[in-house]
Amino acid sequence: MDEKRMIQVDLRGKMALVTGGGTGIGLAIAEALARNGATVVVHYNSSEEPARQFVARHPGAHAVGADLTDPPQIERMFERIAQDAGDVDILVNNAGTQLELRSCEDMTLELWDRAVALNLTSAMLCAKHVIGSMKKKGWGRIVNISSISARSGGGAGGISYATPKGGMNTLTKGLAKELGPYGVTVNAVAPGVILTAIHEKFSTKESLEELEKSTPLRRLGRPEDVADAVVFLASDSAAYITGENIAVNGGLRMD
Repeated sequence: MDEKRMIQVDLRGKMALVTGGGTGIGLAIAEALARNGATVVVHYNSSEEPARQFVARHPGAHAVGADLTDPPQIERMFERIAQDAGDVDILVNNAGTQLELRSCEDMTLELWDRAVALNLTSAMLCAKHVIGSMKKKGWGRIVNISSISARSGGGAGGISYATPKGGMNTLTKGLAKELGPYGVTVNAVAPGVILTAIHEKFSTKESLEELEKSTPLRRLGRPEDVADAVVFLASDSAAYITGENIAVNGGLRMD
């Protein structure tokens, strides 16, 4: 990691929750928030060990497990957070993934419902749990992690991921309108091709090389590229930015 390029803001006294924060982009976001002074709660589902390792590295941090496709588990997660860490000042809705590659013709309702529950409904429910305390304080930040696929429609077989990510963009704008009068900003960050473990499952070496050549900056993204944008949006420097969707894709898409 390039120490010189790390964004530096003051998040001391703020408590941040990062969903899906055990690995990949989520872990990079959690590390960046902690480095800038926030107390961080890392949510995990299947990645408990790296979440626990994060807590070991950062005194005062917490880890909490939940399946975010199950609303009762979300309810219990926030009860535990309130007990262990207090009110959430910064919510980063990062949890989400491409579950399977499948065309619309071959789509099952079970897969579709799971994809929407994970990639969109969970973000709405997490926001619902933090809105009350943010409004009372007159300050809050919600940052939703969208995707370049929300604008492109995704790759072949990616409709069950791209569609809820498009909904995430709309959710971001709607919440920004609802919460703006209370001093709460809501924005989205849309990563392009970021080098994480998901590409080991769904991408080939050749396809990644072609995408790299097609990117004006001539490299693929790193999780830290996304984390820097999130930290900026969480800071007071972004106090007059809301309802926006910041593309972090190296210029791969500019529309």
